[in-house]
This record gives sequence, structure tokens and C-alpha cells, in this order.
Amino acid sequence: MSKNIILGITGSVATIMIFKLVDELEKNGFRVKIITTKASWLFVFSVLFRKPQKIFKFLKIWESGLLEFTGAFSKKKGKVRHINLVKWADAMLIAPASANTISKIVHALADNFLTTIALAMPQDKKIFIAPAMNVNMWQNPFFQKNMEELEKEQMYQVIGPVTGTLQCGDEGIGKMASVREIVERMNNKMS
Repeated sequence: MSKNIILGITGSVATIMIFKLVDELEKNGFRVKIITTKASWLFVFSVLFRKPQKIFKFLKIWESGLLEFTGAFSKKKGKVRHINLVKWADAMLIAPASANTISKIVHALADNFLTTIALAMPQDKKIFIAPAMNVNMWQNPFFQKNMEELEKEQMYQVIGPVTGTLQCGDEGIGKMASVREIVERMNNKMS
């Protein structure tokens, strides 16, 4: 069984785990293409600054929305990058998933490359979501209503956050699940 994964990275401090996550996915036979939001770039740059040897690997698996823009000038059919990516993928993983991106997905807002791809995923493919945020953001009643709506849909598989010490020093729920748990849950649901 093929395991092509679109990995969506959003604006969360848990982005510091992306290379551990990519390595674990690849060890488990997944082929990964990364999609980023603009808000994730601050965190992506901080990771690449600390691990400059990973720059080539990141660029190799990063899929830019710029390809979508340049394809718009082509007269050839089939140059719609987000649709081609959705056809290539067996599933999508959004990790870390920020409150902002989750809320956009719940309300079918496609204002960036990542949310456009999420909206274009067919119902028979899974979208795994691993939230990561501050405890107060997680417990916000409006956000919790969004999570309830998301979890009603079978195509969305939430790999819930865990309780612990958050990057900001607060204690509580909101820490992204471990890399191992995320990959195990995906393997179980995709086999």
C-alpha cells in the first residue's frame, strides 16, 4: 500500500518538531511533501537556523504555492498544483495544527495553499490533525465548538494534544502529541 502524505505545517511553536516528524514518517514508509502557511515561516526559519544541514532536505520536500501561480499561465491542462497534490496524496497530516488553521478548515475557508488543499481533499481520504497551542486557546469555548464540528466528520482524525509544560511555561493541555504517537495513529488508520 502506498503512503503518500501531504504534511501541513502551521504557525505553532511545535514546528520545532518537524524534522523528527518527517524522519519518523519516512522510517515508516511514508513519502512526504510539505506545505507551509505564512505564519509557520517564523518557526520554520528558527528550525533551519539551528539545523542548517536540514535546509536541502526541507527544500526537496517543500511544495510551494508559487507553482500554482505559475501554472495559471500555462495553456496545458492539468497544471493545477493543489489538485495534482490531492490526487498524489493518500492522506494529509496537519502537524502542528494551529487554532487558526483548524478554524479555517471547519468553516471551509481556503485562503492559503494549505487550507485550499484541505478543502480539495476527497471524502474518502483522511486528514489527520495534531493540534498544538496554548492551554487557554485550546479551552476557548468558540474553538471547542470548532473542534466538535471537525470531529463529526469521518475524514478528519484528530490526534489530540497532551497535557504538560508548554513552551510558554504554562501547564495544561495543548502540547502536540508525540511524533511516535502521531505516526502510530496514522499507520493504524491507514492500514
